[in-house]
Amino acid sequence: MEGHPFPDQDQLLWVVRRLKEVFDVCDEDADGFIRMEHLVDLGLQFGQGEEVKKLTKHLCPNAHGIINFKEFCRALFAIKGKSPKVGPPVIALAQSYPECRACTSGRGADAECDMDSCSENTNSSNSMTKAQQASLYFLSVLLYNPRNPVGSASAIPGEEQFEDYGEGVDVDFTPNSSCPEEDNGTNGLSELHPSLPSSAKQTPQKIQQMYHSDLLDIYCSQCCKKVNLLNDLEARLRNLKANSQLFQASHSVFGSSQGSSTEDLFTDSIDSCDLDITEKVSYLEKKVTELESDSLANSDLKSKLKQENTHLFHRVHELEEQVKDAETKAAETLEEENKRHRDTYSKLERDRNTEIDLLCSRVQQVEEENGEMTLNVRRLKSQSEKLDQEKQRMTDKLEDTSLRLKDEMDLYRMIMDKLWHDRHEFQKEKESMQELIDDLRRELDYLQLFKLEMEHPGMSKGLSEYNAKTREMEMEHEVKRLKQGNFKLRDQNDDLNAQILSLSLYEAKNLFSCHTKAQCLAAEIDNASRDELVGALRKQEEINLRLRQYMDKIILAILDHNPSILEIKN
Repeated sequence: MEGHPFPDQDQLLWVVRRLKEVFDVCDEDADGFIRMEHLVDLGLQFGQGEEVKKLTKHLCPNAHGIINFKEFCRALFAIKGKSPKVGPPVIALAQSYPECRACTSGRGADAECDMDSCSENTNSSNSMTKAQQASLYFLSVLLYNPRNPVGSASAIPGEEQFEDYGEGVDVDFTPNSSCPEEDNGTNGLSELHPSLPSSAKQTPQKIQQMYHSDLLDIYCSQCCKKVNLLNDLEARLRNLKANSQLFQASHSVFGSSQGSSTEDLFTDSIDSCDLDITEKVSYLEKKVTELESDSLANSDLKSKLKQENTHLFHRVHELEEQVKDAETKAAETLEEENKRHRDTYSKLERDRNTEIDLLCSRVQQVEEENGEMTLNVRRLKSQSEKLDQEKQRMTDKLEDTSLRLKDEMDLYRMIMDKLWHDRHEFQKEKESMQELIDDLRRELDYLQLFKLEMEHPGMSKGLSEYNAKTREMEMEHEVKRLKQGNFKLRDQNDDLNAQILSLSLYEAKNLFSCHTKAQCLAAEIDNASRDELVGALRKQEEINLRLRQYMDKIILAILDHNPSILEIKN
């Protein structure tokens, strides 16, 4: 494959078939794409690492990871580094006849994919000739380097060329191909082949659209069917070229002979007519076979329809019998349902009447209870009014008691203040009296000693000792008595301090919670019963009695110990 140009289309197709075989071997998933990882693994088995890397870099320069068959072919020719010496071939055909032009329309992409199932032989032969020639042109444009084209249109100088590119309506090679007026992308091909006529510049528009389609994959996947057809077409094309060369040679030798040129044209027309007649006969034979197969299919369909008709007829009779049975059963069921509903209705009517009687008796009983409740409400209202009056009276009495308690507390506070003041004065008087007694006692001792010395001068020493002892004994008794008195006063002082402290705390609580007590007392009076109010008043009276007794005891104790405390001094 290296270094050898491809001289004709047969060798080009052979190369494409071989490349397709290699592509199918590398395509492990059979999805039309080669994964580069799999290709690298295969390359490492037969080559070195650096060579495999360079190969993969040329095969997939965009680093997509996958390539299709067209990219595979282009990459191989790029790796070769040489362009074929044979440019894209020009499709040279004999001039088409009017009978053939009428049958060249209506061949799309589906006809190209499956030419053996075609129903029109003439249409298939003419259109497939154009399609195969266009495919050859497409493959040459795809696989060869277009930068160094060698046009074959002028390969035979001086010879008259008979080229047929259609009569203005090209055959659609793809389903969504457009008309020549809608696509202006023929500049590249016109630059490649400037010697082509205008009709040749219109036909490559379809070929340029095929360049982006999957036509190459179709031909390569069906190479077993297409290669034989292409070989036949190539042989036909060679015959046409040979006839053209013979005609040109005869024209150059016998240029002045008008009769020979007319005879050659007549001979060519006879040959073309024979070919057309043969194609039409084959087309009619195919039509006859198709009609026979259609008639057989129609007869089979007719027999099947008759069988289905008889089956449906029997089925209709069966369904009619089933409908009659269903109607009789429905009538019986309806009668039973009506009877059951009548029984249920009579039962519900009886239940409704009994329930109405029960409700009437219940309404009468409720009315009687309502009258009794009205009388009870009136009686309870009168009792509530009496209790309100009693409550008001007890409230007034409680207010009077509260005022008396307040007066007693004020009196008690005044007495306690006076008691504290008298106790303070008593303590001062006691201290002054004690000092006075000590002074008088010292003066008395001094006088007694002086008297004894004056009466008995010799006994002064013994008398002084006796007086000292007696004086010491008296002082001891006086100390004991004073200690006992001090203990008693200390105990009384502690009792009075405790009482003063308790009274102070009680008074502080009264000052802080007088409003709360008034609210609580009012709430308790509102919610309390008569017995509870009487019990509370009795308890309060007992407390007041105990307070009076306590105050009397305090006053008697003051009168017993120090009545001067209760004296009113100006």
